[in-house]
Amino acid sequence: MEVVRSPFSHPAPQVLTRYFISTALAAVTLALPATRLGADAATATGVRYDRLAVMGGAATVAHVIGFRYFDRAWYQGQRRDSIRWLNDWSGETYVHVDKMGHFMGGLFLSNSLSSAYRWTGFGDRSSTLLGTITSWAVLFEIEMRDAYFDQWGFSLHDFTANTTGAAVPLVHTLFPSTRIVGFKFSWWPSSLYLNYEERRDAGRPHTRYAIDDYEGMNFWLTLALNELLPGSAELRWPDWLGVALGFGARGMHGSNVKSRGQNREYSNLPSAKPELLLSFDFDPRFLPGDSLCWRELKSQLNWLRYPAPAVRLYPDFRFYFLYL
Repeated sequence: MEVVRSPFSHPAPQVLTRYFISTALAAVTLALPATRLGADAATATGVRYDRLAVMGGAATVAHVIGFRYFDRAWYQGQRRDSIRWLNDWSGETYVHVDKMGHFMGGLFLSNSLSSAYRWTGFGDRSSTLLGTITSWAVLFEIEMRDAYFDQWGFSLHDFTANTTGAAVPLVHTLFPSTRIVGFKFSWWPSSLYLNYEERRDAGRPHTRYAIDDYEGMNFWLTLALNELLPGSAELRWPDWLGVALGFGARGMHGSNVKSRGQNREYSNLPSAKPELLLSFDFDPRFLPGDSLCWRELKSQLNWLRYPAPAVRLYPDFRFYFLYL
């Protein structure tokens, strides 16, 4: 039994970049004449153009600030004249944790854009559809930006994960029963990131930027258990308590280098391994209080998976009294 998990970090990978760019595109899209996308679609007079202007201004500021950081973190390599096609399904670099990051980034972006469309005046179905389509376009733009750098490249697998994540809000809207399934992430700084300079100078695995600290990332599929329990069991089970299946990896060899296989960066170190966990999930949306701002805050807090007891199912069995 372990009391707590070892320190590892989880930033929301590429989520902020996608959000910054997407809000700008959303502003442009909303300026177009509204079309009927469903029974609840907004009419042209239903769109609040004052809110559209506010969103467009905020998007511009966020785009400038955000890309100054991400240009330093990602786009420092050699530019190419042609697309570099990247086949990274083997998971040798990040053990597929990066694919979960792309999925969650697409989901977060699509959900945020859908809320923005709804705030501007569109109905539920139409705003979700617009949010999904706009997200897809934004993520494609980012992948194309990656495509012309030697260090990165266009990954069809990344884009598939982006698209799948972006489609989740639309699935939840069209098929409400699927809302019992959710997705969250957790974050605790890894030694690769916290001790970057020390590990770099010693020739050990290291990660300079928090957004590349995949060693510390865990992504969770959550299930609202009370919706599945029969009769009296459903009445006894707390509405706010669910279960979560988590995925991560341990033993990373650093940022943008192979972490497993014969060509791993540090041949004297073992290959990184995926990690599968089972834990509880707390839904903050069931916290008391029902004001508009408080409901929105609770909804945003629900992106996070909070510390709880957990069992590691793979690569070996281990119990954590408190998994961060």
